[in-house]
Amino acid sequence: MVSASIHKNNFILGENFLKFLIGFSIVDCVFQISLGGFVRVTGSGLGCPDWPLCYGKIIPPMNYHTLIEWGHRTSGALLGLLILLINIVVLIQNRNNKFLTFTSLTSLFLVVVVGGIGGAVVLTELEPSLRTLHLFLAQMIIFCLGLSYVSISTNNFSIKKQVIFDKYSLMAGIIAFTVLVSLLTGSYAVWKGAGTVCSSWPFCTSSSIIPESFLGWVHMIHRIASSLAGIVGLAFLYIFLKKRFSTTVFILSIFSLSMIFTQIILGALNPWTKFDVWIRVAHLGASSLLWGSVALLFSVISFKIFRSSH
Repeated sequence: MVSASIHKNNFILGENFLKFLIGFSIVDCVFQISLGGFVRVTGSGLGCPDWPLCYGKIIPPMNYHTLIEWGHRTSGALLGLLILLINIVVLIQNRNNKFLTFTSLTSLFLVVVVGGIGGAVVLTELEPSLRTLHLFLAQMIIFCLGLSYVSISTNNFSIKKQVIFDKYSLMAGIIAFTVLVSLLTGSYAVWKGAGTVCSSWPFCTSSSIIPESFLGWVHMIHRIASSLAGIVGLAFLYIFLKKRFSTTVFILSIFSLSMIFTQIILGALNPWTKFDVWIRVAHLGASSLLWGSVALLFSVISFKIFRSSH
């Protein structure tokens, strides 16, 4: 009995440590994406013109743009090492949890791929479609880490026993999808040079509802996608709050709602402040927080243990 108790306590300590690592990795990934946004809005994408080194060195001579781009790369490398550590811990103490093993390994694989695409982005001189793919896969890392986090407590994971696919998980999936589309259309608009072409809000210009140029349409597609994501999010999150699922679902729903309103405010502030750099960075950072929260919400609402109200 004593031996079994000690073993259980060790497992709990290890479980808490793993939760901390994954939770910290999610926060770090959001920070890394926001830092990438800072690289973008400051025009520092070619602050290091080569890859994987910077000016042929691990620590290059620093100027403003080089420091920003090198900091982004270094932060990404540290995130990769952190996710590698997660996989080592999972291999040691959670190898029986096949789902956790799969999501952890997928996160590690995506980090490597995102790093490689980041190199391709530099070598192709910031080609817009590659940059969009770069951001998309970075957001998928957050999703995989979220799945890892919610599956830690389920040591003998079984999709048939623990996962629920019903109208509520579908609603959460639709919210996550529309938010992701909004995020990617916004990033593509910026990388195509359409990020600052609309000088008014909510329409592109104060004199016309319909955009007058191709880039104006590229920008407005993002606003339309964002409006759809906002409407869907507000409607479905209200349903989740009324349904009174677990405390975890409640907290994530409230946080997601707050991020939707934050994004509306920041989106309006962009043209009103003539696209201030810090407002633009905050806009991307908040969008990553919103994506992280709705992706995690989709994960938890699809697990039976988070459907209970106690």
